[in-house]
Order: sequence, then structure tokens, then C-alpha cells
Amino acid sequence: MEIRNISLQSKVDVKLFHLAIGNFDGVHLGHQQIIKTLVNNAKKNDKLTAILCFDPHPRRFFSKDLDRYQIISEDHKKHLLKDLGIDYYFSLHFDQTIANLSPSEFIEKIIVQQLHVDKLIVGYDFRFGKNREGDIVLLQDHAAIHGFALEIIEPIKDAASAEVYSSTGIRKALQSGDVEKANSMLGRAWTMTGKVVHGDKRAGKMNFPTANILPHSQVYPKKGVYAIHAIMDADLLKGIANFGERPTVDGKKLLLEVNLFDFDRDIYGKQLTVKFLRFIREEKKFDTISLLKGQITEDIHIAKNYHLRK
Repeated sequence: MEIRNISLQSKVDVKLFHLAIGNFDGVHLGHQQIIKTLVNNAKKNDKLTAILCFDPHPRRFFSKDLDRYQIISEDHKKHLLKDLGIDYYFSLHFDQTIANLSPSEFIEKIIVQQLHVDKLIVGYDFRFGKNREGDIVLLQDHAAIHGFALEIIEPIKDAASAEVYSSTGIRKALQSGDVEKANSMLGRAWTMTGKVVHGDKRAGKMNFPTANILPHSQVYPKKGVYAIHAIMDADLLKGIANFGERPTVDGKKLLLEVNLFDFDRDIYGKQLTVKFLRFIREEKKFDTISLLKGQITEDIHIAKNYHLRK
């Protein structure tokens, strides 16, 4: 997949793309249906596929306090889109100039003149242009005027609950501890990835050695204990993790502490990807270290039983 950063001033080689627009945060099952339709259409018409995303996310541009808004990192998103068969990834620098474009200007300057779109595929709730005034009806009018094909993807719903797959729903599920619901919407386990850093070694002194990861600028899950899988150097490892501030030992910063079962290798500095599988309990402050150790022993028992059943 070729990745290009673009702006109103940049030029794109003249190609006829089949294009999907959106931020695709999470690349959940609804997004995957849009991309599947895009790729299948492009193959039938011998065209290239392209995705247009915005950097930064428009919601983050307008709300500076949304530092932990994204469900997955940009690198993870690009990796997933590449695996789904996307040829080009266009990252449009979102600034005040882009924000001030009217819906008609956005179509003419970006979709038509900049990207030379042959066919456009968007979700049913796609909004665009200044103050998000552009809607599907306006898009249909401009498709007829400018001569590009347009396909609207209707909402994709969970078969059991009839709930629409959405990034908002996934964020809410993660923040409430319902990681299994988030995973069902994503179509895979939600992950946090980072380098293993040195901690204060208190967990090791309690005979529960942990690999510690500092959280990055993505949405935070609910503080507490989770059954997890971890991936390191292509190895899949089972374990348990605590996300939080460790109030019993007067922790001062958020940390993801991962205890890997039957594992004793030195992995400081290694990249670790943690897959969140099930929420076990909320983080809490215990009166003594002994009570904390007893609770961790019980947490590990619950996690191991969970892994045995899966």
C-alpha cells in the first residue's frame, strides 16, 4: 500500500481511483464492509483502490482535549487497511483551510480535481464540508454533475443485538470495561502496543513479575484487571494484565502491567502487543500488600480458567 500525505496544494498523479472516505478509526466490522465493497468493485472494473483519511481527526482538531480519542494507532490502522487490499492511503492534512471548505468545494477540489475519483463509496451517515453541512443527498447531486459513480453502504449491524457497529460504541464499551463487546464490533481483539519499560519491581517482589508498558495516545480502557493474550516476536503468550495507577502501592502514573504465565525471559526494550480478552475486576486499593497478593492470585486463577475455556 502506498501512503501519501496530501494537502490542497499537493498534486496526485492522474489515476482513476475507487475511493472510500472516512477516518476508519478501529477498522471495525462496519468499516470492513465498506472496504470489502470498495475492493470488490475495483477488481471488477480494473481500478485502483484508495482510502482518504484526515490527520488529525477532525474531532481532535476542533476539541483539543481529545488526546485519547483514537481506538487504534495510525500505524495499526494502515497495517489493517493494507491487509484488506487497499492500494493507496491518502492522509489529508486537516487544518482550518480544509475545515472552511464548503461541501461543494470539498467535492470539487478534493474528490474531483485532486484525486480524480472514478467511484466513491461512503457510509450511510457520511457528512462533509464546513460545519458538516454536506450529506448524502448533496453528494448524489454532485456525483451526477461530475460524472463519478457513488455507492452508499447501509448500516452494518450485529446479528444478535441489531446494534450498529460504530467507533463510538467501541469507545464506550472499552471505557465501561465491556471489552468483549468491543471485540465483537472490531471483529478481533482490541490491543495496546508498546515497548516494555522498567517499573518499580514491586510486582516481582510479590512473586508476580510483570512486563510494563506506558500507555500511548489512544482511548484508555476501564481501569482494572483483564485476561489477555500477548504477542512478542510472533509468539502468542497467555496472561493477565492490570491497567491503572496501582493505588495500593501509591502509584502515580497510568501503567499497563502484564503478567505472562509460565514465562521468565528478559524482555526489557522489546515490543509487546497486548490483546484484551475479558474484564475481570475493577482496580481498587487494598489495605495491605498481603490482601493485594491474595487478590492477584485469585485474578490469575480466573484468567487461567478463562484461557482453558477458549
